[in-house]
Amino acid sequence: MLLKHLQAYREHVRVHRVADATGAATLVLLDAAASAYDRETYPRAAVAAFISSEHPALTAALLSHVPRGVGIVFKLSREADLTPVQSQFSVERRTAFVSLTSTGAVEPAADVRITAEPDDATLELFETQGHDWSWLRPRLRSGRAFACVLEGGGDTLSAYIAFEIYGRVWEVGGVVTAPSHRRRGLGARVVRTALAELAGRGLVPRYQVEEHNTPSIGLAAAVGLAPFLTIVHYAHDC
Repeated sequence: MLLKHLQAYREHVRVHRVADATGAATLVLLDAAASAYDRETYPRAAVAAFISSEHPALTAALLSHVPRGVGIVFKLSREADLTPVQSQFSVERRTAFVSLTSTGAVEPAADVRITAEPDDATLELFETQGHDWSWLRPRLRSGRAFACVLEGGGDTLSAYIAFEIYGRVWEVGGVVTAPSHRRRGLGARVVRTALAELAGRGLVPRYQVEEHNTPSIGLAAAVGLAPFLTIVHYAHDC
Protein backbone atom coordinates (compact mmCIF):
# COMPACT_ATOMS: atom_id res chain seq x y z
CA MET A 1 0.00 0.00 0.00
CA LEU A 2 2.76 2.46 0.90
CA LEU A 3 4.73 1.68 -2.25
CA LYS A 4 1.59 2.10 -4.36
CA HIS A 5 1.08 5.66 -3.14
CA LEU A 6 4.76 6.53 -3.34
CA GLN A 7 4.78 5.54 -6.99
CA ALA A 8 1.39 6.95 -7.98
CA TYR A 9 1.69 10.32 -6.19
CA ARG A 10 5.42 11.09 -6.11
CA GLU A 11 4.90 14.84 -6.12
CA HIS A 12 2.28 14.73 -3.36
CA VAL A 13 3.77 12.54 -0.61
CA ARG A 14 6.09 12.98 2.34
CA VAL A 15 7.73 9.99 4.03
CA HIS A 16 9.03 9.57 7.57
CA ARG A 17 10.66 6.48 9.06
CA VAL A 18 11.83 5.48 12.53
CA ALA A 19 13.61 2.34 13.72
CA ASP A 20 15.03 0.86 16.90
CA ALA A 21 15.60 -2.55 18.47
CA THR A 22 11.86 -3.34 18.32
CA GLY A 23 11.64 -2.87 14.57
CA ALA A 24 10.74 -0.11 12.12
CA ALA A 25 7.78 2.05 11.18
CA THR A 26 6.97 4.20 8.15
CA LEU A 27 4.55 7.09 7.76
CA VAL A 28 3.40 8.25 4.32
CA LEU A 29 1.53 11.56 4.24
CA LEU A 30 -0.45 12.03 1.03
CA ASP A 31 -1.99 15.36 0.05
CA ALA A 32 -5.66 14.38 0.10
CA ALA A 33 -6.45 16.67 -2.83
CA ALA A 34 -4.24 14.50 -5.08
CA SER A 35 -6.46 11.45 -4.58
CA ALA A 36 -9.83 11.41 -6.35
CA TYR A 37 -11.24 9.05 -3.72
CA ASP A 38 -10.08 11.14 -0.78
CA ARG A 39 -11.23 14.39 -2.40
CA GLU A 40 -14.74 13.03 -2.76
CA THR A 41 -15.00 11.00 0.45
CA TYR A 42 -13.15 13.31 2.82
CA PRO A 43 -13.49 16.81 1.30
CA ARG A 44 -12.29 18.50 4.51
CA ALA A 45 -9.15 16.36 4.82
CA ALA A 46 -5.77 17.95 4.13
CA VAL A 47 -3.79 14.71 4.32
CA ALA A 48 -4.21 10.96 4.32
CA ALA A 49 -1.79 9.33 6.77
CA PHE A 50 -0.72 5.74 6.01
CA ILE A 51 1.17 3.94 8.77
CA SER A 52 3.08 0.67 8.58
CA SER A 53 4.57 -0.13 11.98
CA GLU A 54 6.02 -3.07 13.87
CA HIS A 55 5.38 -1.63 17.35
CA PRO A 56 2.93 0.90 18.85
CA ALA A 57 5.79 2.90 20.39
CA LEU A 58 7.24 3.44 16.93
CA THR A 59 3.81 4.52 15.70
CA ALA A 60 3.67 7.09 18.50
CA ALA A 61 7.11 8.40 17.52
CA LEU A 62 5.95 8.97 13.95
CA LEU A 63 2.92 11.03 14.94
CA SER A 64 5.02 14.13 15.63
CA HIS A 65 5.28 14.46 11.84
CA VAL A 66 1.50 14.53 11.33
CA PRO A 67 0.23 18.11 10.91
CA ARG A 68 -2.10 19.62 13.51
CA GLY A 69 -5.11 21.80 13.01
CA VAL A 70 -6.21 20.17 9.73
CA GLY A 71 -8.47 17.33 8.65
CA ILE A 72 -6.70 13.97 8.54
CA VAL A 73 -7.65 10.47 7.41
CA PHE A 74 -5.56 7.84 9.17
CA LYS A 75 -5.36 4.60 7.19
CA LEU A 76 -4.21 1.83 9.51
CA SER A 77 -3.43 -1.81 8.77
CA ARG A 78 -2.98 -2.89 12.40
CA GLU A 79 -5.39 -2.47 15.28
CA ALA A 80 -2.44 -1.90 17.64
CA ASP A 81 -1.69 1.39 15.88
CA LEU A 82 -5.07 2.86 16.85
CA THR A 83 -4.20 3.37 20.53
CA PRO A 84 -1.23 5.70 19.92
CA VAL A 85 -3.23 7.58 17.29
CA GLN A 86 -6.15 8.04 19.70
CA SER A 87 -3.79 9.31 22.38
CA GLN A 88 -3.01 12.35 20.19
CA PHE A 89 -6.00 12.74 17.86
CA SER A 90 -9.75 12.37 18.24
CA VAL A 91 -10.79 10.00 15.47
CA GLU A 92 -13.93 8.34 14.16
CA ARG A 93 -13.97 5.03 12.31
CA ARG A 94 -15.41 5.54 8.83
CA THR A 95 -14.84 2.41 6.76
CA ALA A 96 -12.39 -0.33 5.87
CA PHE A 97 -10.98 -1.80 2.67
CA VAL A 98 -10.07 -5.45 2.35
CA SER A 99 -7.30 -6.55 -0.02
CA LEU A 100 -7.51 -10.03 -1.52
CA THR A 101 -5.33 -12.10 -3.81
CA SER A 102 -5.58 -15.24 -5.89
CA THR A 103 -4.78 -18.53 -4.15
CA GLY A 104 -4.82 -20.94 -7.08
CA ALA A 105 -5.14 -21.47 -10.82
CA VAL A 106 -7.94 -19.56 -12.55
CA GLU A 107 -9.42 -20.32 -15.97
CA PRO A 108 -10.03 -17.34 -18.27
CA ALA A 109 -13.34 -16.83 -20.07
CA ALA A 110 -12.97 -17.48 -23.79
CA ASP A 111 -15.28 -14.61 -24.77
CA VAL A 112 -13.42 -11.91 -22.82
CA ARG A 113 -11.02 -9.76 -24.84
CA ILE A 114 -7.75 -8.44 -23.37
CA THR A 115 -6.64 -5.07 -24.73
CA ALA A 116 -4.38 -2.13 -23.97
CA GLU A 117 -6.63 0.12 -26.07
CA PRO A 118 -10.18 0.02 -24.67
CA ASP A 119 -12.64 1.80 -26.95
CA ASP A 120 -14.69 4.85 -26.05
CA ALA A 121 -17.74 2.77 -25.13
CA THR A 122 -15.70 0.86 -22.57
CA LEU A 123 -14.16 4.00 -21.12
CA GLU A 124 -17.60 5.61 -20.89
CA LEU A 125 -18.83 2.57 -18.97
CA PHE A 126 -15.94 2.93 -16.53
CA GLU A 127 -16.66 6.64 -16.15
CA THR A 128 -20.16 5.86 -14.89
CA GLN A 129 -18.39 4.58 -11.75
CA GLY A 130 -16.59 7.91 -11.26
CA HIS A 131 -13.14 6.75 -12.42
CA ASP A 132 -10.62 9.39 -13.50
CA TRP A 133 -8.66 8.01 -16.45
CA SER A 134 -6.03 10.75 -16.75
CA TRP A 135 -3.61 8.60 -14.73
CA LEU A 136 -4.53 5.36 -16.52
CA ARG A 137 -3.98 6.28 -20.16
CA PRO A 138 -0.15 6.57 -19.85
CA ARG A 139 -0.09 3.16 -18.12
CA LEU A 140 -2.08 1.56 -20.91
CA ARG A 141 0.29 3.02 -23.50
CA SER A 142 3.40 1.85 -21.65
CA GLY A 143 2.18 -1.71 -21.01
CA ARG A 144 1.64 -1.18 -17.29
CA ALA A 145 -2.12 -1.74 -17.54
CA PHE A 146 -4.65 -3.68 -19.61
CA ALA A 147 -8.41 -4.01 -19.86
CA CYS A 148 -10.54 -7.14 -19.99
CA VAL A 149 -13.69 -6.51 -22.02
CA LEU A 150 -16.77 -8.67 -22.54
CA GLU A 151 -18.86 -7.57 -25.52
CA GLY A 152 -22.17 -8.57 -27.02
CA GLY A 153 -24.42 -7.18 -29.72
CA GLY A 154 -21.91 -4.44 -30.46
CA ASP A 155 -21.97 -3.18 -26.84
CA THR A 156 -19.57 -3.45 -23.90
CA LEU A 157 -21.39 -5.62 -21.36
CA SER A 158 -18.73 -5.80 -18.66
CA ALA A 159 -15.12 -4.70 -18.28
CA TYR A 160 -12.21 -4.69 -15.87
CA ILE A 161 -8.90 -2.89 -15.53
CA ALA A 162 -5.63 -4.34 -14.20
CA PHE A 163 -2.67 -2.04 -13.60
CA GLU A 164 0.75 -2.05 -12.00
CA ILE A 165 0.96 -0.97 -8.37
CA TYR A 166 4.60 -1.72 -7.63
CA GLY A 167 6.90 -4.28 -9.20
CA ARG A 168 5.14 -7.61 -9.66
CA VAL A 169 2.04 -6.52 -7.73
CA TRP A 170 -0.86 -5.41 -9.95
CA GLU A 171 -4.25 -4.04 -8.95
CA VAL A 172 -7.27 -5.86 -10.33
CA GLY A 173 -9.86 -3.11 -10.04
CA GLY A 174 -12.61 -1.09 -11.59
CA VAL A 175 -15.02 -3.88 -12.55
CA VAL A 176 -18.18 -2.48 -14.08
CA THR A 177 -21.13 -4.14 -15.79
CA ALA A 178 -23.79 -2.36 -17.82
CA PRO A 179 -26.94 -2.01 -15.66
CA SER A 180 -29.12 -4.07 -18.02
CA HIS A 181 -26.70 -7.01 -17.85
CA ARG A 182 -26.01 -7.27 -14.12
CA ARG A 183 -26.59 -10.36 -11.95
CA ARG A 184 -25.59 -12.68 -14.80
CA GLY A 185 -22.06 -13.50 -13.65
CA LEU A 186 -20.42 -11.33 -16.30
CA GLY A 187 -18.22 -9.51 -13.80
CA ALA A 188 -16.84 -12.81 -12.55
CA ARG A 189 -15.90 -13.78 -16.10
CA VAL A 190 -13.86 -10.63 -16.73
CA VAL A 191 -12.19 -10.87 -13.29
CA ARG A 192 -11.24 -14.52 -13.86
CA THR A 193 -9.72 -13.53 -17.19
CA ALA A 194 -7.70 -10.73 -15.59
CA LEU A 195 -6.42 -13.11 -12.88
CA ALA A 196 -5.45 -15.72 -15.46
CA GLU A 197 -3.63 -13.12 -17.57
CA LEU A 198 -1.68 -11.86 -14.54
CA ALA A 199 -0.77 -15.41 -13.53
CA GLY A 200 0.48 -16.08 -17.07
CA ARG A 201 2.73 -13.03 -16.78
CA GLY A 202 4.08 -14.13 -13.39
CA LEU A 203 2.42 -11.20 -11.63
CA VAL A 204 0.67 -10.99 -8.24
CA PRO A 205 -2.95 -9.73 -8.25
CA ARG A 206 -4.44 -7.46 -5.61
CA TYR A 207 -8.19 -6.96 -5.46
CA GLN A 208 -9.54 -4.31 -3.06
CA VAL A 209 -13.12 -4.03 -1.83
CA GLU A 210 -14.88 -1.71 0.60
CA GLU A 211 -16.26 -3.63 3.60
CA HIS A 212 -19.92 -2.85 2.81
CA ASN A 213 -19.74 -3.65 -0.91
CA THR A 214 -21.57 -6.97 -0.71
CA PRO A 215 -21.75 -7.62 -4.48
CA SER A 216 -17.99 -7.11 -4.91
CA ILE A 217 -17.23 -9.30 -1.89
CA GLY A 218 -19.42 -12.00 -3.38
CA LEU A 219 -17.65 -11.68 -6.73
CA ALA A 220 -14.26 -12.02 -5.03
CA ALA A 221 -15.38 -15.20 -3.29
CA ALA A 222 -16.79 -16.59 -6.54
CA VAL A 223 -13.42 -16.33 -8.31
CA GLY A 224 -11.46 -17.79 -5.37
CA LEU A 225 -9.83 -14.67 -3.96
CA ALA A 226 -8.69 -14.70 -0.33
CA PRO A 227 -8.14 -11.71 2.02
CA PHE A 228 -4.64 -10.83 3.23
CA LEU A 229 -4.84 -7.20 4.43
CA THR A 230 -7.44 -4.80 5.86
CA ILE A 231 -6.94 -1.03 5.92
CA VAL A 232 -9.25 0.84 8.31
CA HIS A 233 -9.99 4.55 7.83
CA TYR A 234 -10.20 6.80 10.88
CA ALA A 235 -11.16 10.44 10.31
CA HIS A 236 -9.98 13.40 12.37
CA ASP A 237 -11.82 16.73 11.88
CA CYS A 238 -13.19 15.72 8.48
